[in-house]
Amino acid sequence: MVESVEQLSIKAVQEAAVKADKPRRSLWQQGQWFLARGVAWGTTTNWRITTDWSAVRPVLMRYTSHMAILALAVVALLLAGVQLPSGADAISLAAFPSNSSVRTLSSRQGGLNAFSPPASPTFTPPDDGTITRLVLPQTTIPERARATVITYTVQSGDTVFGIAEKFGLTPYTIYWANTETLEDNPHRLGVNMVLNILPVDGVYHTVSAGETVAALAEEYSVEPGALYNEWNALQEGSSLVAGTHLVIPGGEREFIAWQLPQTVSSSGAGAINQGRQGICTGSYSGLPGRGWFTWPTAGRRISGWYFRDPRNPAHNGIDVGLKTGDLLYAADGGIVIFAGWWGANGYGNLVVIDHLNGWQSWYAHLSQVNVICGQQVSAGQVIGLGGSTGWSTGPHLHFEIRLEGVPYDPLAYLP
Repeated sequence: MVESVEQLSIKAVQEAAVKADKPRRSLWQQGQWFLARGVAWGTTTNWRITTDWSAVRPVLMRYTSHMAILALAVVALLLAGVQLPSGADAISLAAFPSNSSVRTLSSRQGGLNAFSPPASPTFTPPDDGTITRLVLPQTTIPERARATVITYTVQSGDTVFGIAEKFGLTPYTIYWANTETLEDNPHRLGVNMVLNILPVDGVYHTVSAGETVAALAEEYSVEPGALYNEWNALQEGSSLVAGTHLVIPGGEREFIAWQLPQTVSSSGAGAINQGRQGICTGSYSGLPGRGWFTWPTAGRRISGWYFRDPRNPAHNGIDVGLKTGDLLYAADGGIVIFAGWWGANGYGNLVVIDHLNGWQSWYAHLSQVNVICGQQVSAGQVIGLGGSTGWSTGPHLHFEIRLEGVPYDPLAYLP
């Protein structure tokens, strides 16, 4: 018995209510259900079309609209996982389709309404295979050496190390460019002193009569070609003119070893001025030292520069910290050959002991000298009191040891 249209509608509504009460099916299960319902609907519709078209048409149109809605729902579910551009991005893409279009629009309109080009430059290789350099607005200019030797006036608080760092040079270059002024003595640096500043590290040499390029190159350990440079008005094959100043890049030399202003002999028994303070004249004799050194102070704290300190390469000794009035002791036995003031080189009150074996020991910046010229002293004997005389920034002992006039690092010989 065939069901009427009203019965089919009621049955469909009941089935929909039952489906609403059932738990939610998965997408795959829903698809299977829709497929089965579609097959059933198609079969029923085909039978009704072949039997009574006028009675079936209203039902067919209703189910067709329902199926269209369901099809749209399925398509929406399938497209749910695809992320489309947001509104702002879509507008940006639509407004600026390419770099070329941006440039064209900007050039035509101009003014405040013109579009600005991209912030960073872009590069598109040409079709002909050639390579084009990308134009950058920033240009890095390499640093170059100065074209000339300049001068610098020493200011309060300056040091050789600080001046060298200011001009990008080594402290050695500051000394070797100002031999006549500093005389390799760190204590000679003073306010308002005018220094030569080289454009490169090296030596600044004043030519003497008879000097040659080959001789200067050997003296300063460089190739002869180093003297023919942009800073020297010197042509190959020409003779050197006395008094000419030459920049010798990479040149090096030994530091000046400061000696006593008068030569004294360690042999003989001539007369000596026992009461004189300062350089001891005449010949002298005495007992030599032991051959090794002990600390000249009770403390062993280095308060200033070390020997050949990188901050002051010309420093010939060590600076030992102390308080004004602290006792100072002879580092080894010998004869006093200098006892007094030596202000020319910043030592202040100075004691020099000749140990009669090639060695000497120097004690500078004393507040009081307790020995006299020609006095025989023994190791550990008090020779004076610590202080800050001469070119000194605070109480300390400047201590040197020398072998045949050449300074050596005291720390290498002290226990």
